[in-house]
Amino acid sequence: MEAAKAFHAALPAVAAFQPWPDDITWADREAHQIPAAPLVQSDPGFAAESIPAEAQVRALQQAVMALAPHAEWRLTYTEEEVGRDFLQRFGWFELVGPTGHFHSAQSRMTIGYWGPGLDYPWHQHGPEELYTILSGSADFMARGEEVRRLVPGDTKMHGADQPHAMITNEHPILCFVFWRGDGLADDPAMSPG
Repeated sequence: MEAAKAFHAALPAVAAFQPWPDDITWADREAHQIPAAPLVQSDPGFAAESIPAEAQVRALQQAVMALAPHAEWRLTYTEEEVGRDFLQRFGWFELVGPTGHFHSAQSRMTIGYWGPGLDYPWHQHGPEELYTILSGSADFMARGEEVRRLVPGDTKMHGADQPHAMITNEHPILCFVFWRGDGLADDPAMSPG
C-alpha cells in the first residue's frame, strides 16, 4: 500500500485523475491463486530505465511481485469469451476498492497482468479508467482513437463505456489501473469494438 501511495503521488497524470481515497480500510481478503499468479513473480515484463518516477514504478513492481502469492487473483472472463490460453496467462486483483484487499467506496485500484502475445478483446465498463504501465509493453486501442504503444511510466485513459482493447508485445505487461465514477464494483463486459 505504501508503494502504491508513493506511485500515485509521483505521477502527475495519476494524481490528476483522482485524489488518493481518504476512506481506505483493511478488508482481509483471502488469497486466491490462478495460473498466471506465479508468472508475475518470474516474468513481470521489462522495466525501462530513465522514465518519469522510475524509483516509484520499480518499487511498486517489486511490491506486486512480492504480494503475488498472497493476492486474491481474479479472471472475470470465461473461456468462451477469451480462450483457454488467455486465462492461463492473465489475471488481476483489486488492491483498493469496493471488493479489494483494502476497502474504499471512492476508488477502485487494480493490478493487472497479461502474458506476451495476448489479444485482450474489446470490452467496456461504466467507470472511467486510467491505465499506468509498471513493466512490459502493449498496443492499446480505444474507439475513436489511434493505436498507442505504452511502455513503463506511460498512462492511458478510457472514458466511461468507451470500448477498448489491448495486444501485448513480446513481453508480459504489468499495470496499475485506476477507476473512478459509478459502478466501481462492476466487472467489464465484452463489446463489439
